[in-house]
Amino acid sequence: MKYLTTLEVARELNVSKQTLLNWLYAKKVPEPPRNRNGYRLWSPARVSFVRQLIREGRLHRRTVVHREPIDEPLVVLEVAREVNQFLEDAEIPIRRFVRELNQVHRRGAKKRGGTRRGRTGPHRP
Repeated sequence: MKYLTTLEVARELNVSKQTLLNWLYAKKVPEPPRNRNGYRLWSPARVSFVRQLIREGRLHRRTVVHREPIDEPLVVLEVAREVNQFLEDAEIPIRRFVRELNQVHRRGAKKRGGTRRGRTGPHRP
């Protein structure tokens, strides 16, 4: 499967790259997976999903950037499909992916002040 860059997707959708990035920052569009260099990997399925959102008029309203997580079932399902397709294309075993995901999560927790086990203070059961 050929993945597209953010600029290629923006051109295909007939919007500016900044508009597409604003939709990502505002969580109107699920964040695509990234390669090891940090570039977003847009699959054809994700592009068609964004095209569907545009057709439904769900993206061209005023975009306000916020940092609340999106747990809408449609978005979660699309992200799960995207991750599954990415893992299949890259021939990455799911166990390896989960192990690396846990490592990333632990590193992020350390940057934010540690995990509950790593904090000092009174122990709470």
